[in-house]
This record gives sequence, structure tokens and C-alpha cells, in this order.
Amino acid sequence: MWLADLFRSSPGKRFFDLLEAHASVLLEAARTLAAYVASGKAELATVVDELEHKGDDVLRGLVAAISDTFVTPLDRQDLYNLGEALDDMIDYLASAAVEIALFRQPSTPAMRAMCELLVEAAVSIQSAVGAVSKDRNAALIAAREASEAENRMEILYRTALADLFEGHDFREMFKLREIYRHLSNSADRADTVGKLIGKIVVKTS
Repeated sequence: MWLADLFRSSPGKRFFDLLEAHASVLLEAARTLAAYVASGKAELATVVDELEHKGDDVLRGLVAAISDTFVTPLDRQDLYNLGEALDDMIDYLASAAVEIALFRQPSTPAMRAMCELLVEAAVSIQSAVGAVSKDRNAALIAAREASEAENRMEILYRTALADLFEGHDFREMFKLREIYRHLSNSADRADTVGKLIGKIVVKTS
């Protein structure tokens, strides 16, 4: 029997609920950032920042649950690492939104493509997290898709930098490089989340 199955209807279920809530915040943040980049509506940057704080609250709830529970459905360190990786990804999305607003930086095709990719990664992460306690194979497939976003982002990121450094406006180069870096780092965390979920599935099989 898959160990996680034992906790679906027990107090341990709250851990899966917290992780799923965190993944939902992540997806909402990714979609809001993509909408901000596409529309330029300043109020959406504020929403991303609010979602970052919401994610922090969920992580604190997860840490409290780990501390208060004698027997957890998954390895305690794995639970914490997964929550931390989800939160880190949200943090990078929020950092990108803040800098776009502060720099008053218009969107670029590369920025929009990166944000769309991060939405895809967040969808995969939500699916993977939701399947951890229910469907081992579905969790592995979705986790792999989340990890693959990092390789796809690396291509977008390097191409964007190469195009950027063809220009002559150094202020714009530095601003965009910082924004692109945050978006790239967010995809790195998607890879981390995917690998952590893969590790969890293997350990609990």
C-alpha cells in the first residue's frame, strides 16, 4: 500500500490540503503576473505582492503543522522542503512584478513568453501536488512536466539576453536582465518542486 493512502482521511490530510493551497496560490500568482505583463495594469502587480504574502501564511501554517504533529504522512524534511520550494517560486514571481513596476518597464515578447511558460509550470505543479496522495503515476508525470519548464526557460532566457545585448541602451539592458533573471529563477524552483515530488513519490511507494 502506498503510505500516503493511509493519511487521506486522517488528521494527516491537512498536510496535503496545505500543500494544495500553496500550489493554488502559486498558480494564481503566475497567472496574475502573466496578465500584468500582457496588460500593463499596475493594480495587478499589487495583487501578485498580496499573493506572495498569502503564500508566506500558508508556509507558516505548514511549518506549524509539522511542529505540532507527531506522525506526518510524508517525511518531515520533505514536507518542509516542498513548501519552501513552492514559496521560493512565488517569491521570484513577486520580485519580477515589483521590479517591472518600479522600473516602469514595458513588456517585451521574451517577458511574455517567459511568463506564459511559468503559468504552464504552475499548472503542472498544481496537478502534481494534488496527485501526491491520490495517483502516483499522475504525480510523477506532472512533476516531470514542471521540471522540464526549467530547460525550456533556459533557452528563452539565453536567447533574450543575446538579443538584449545587441542593443545600445545600457539602462534598459540592466533593468531587463534583472527581470529576466527573476523569471528564470522561478523556473529553476519549478524544477526543484518537480524533483522533490518525484523523490517523495519514490520514497512512499
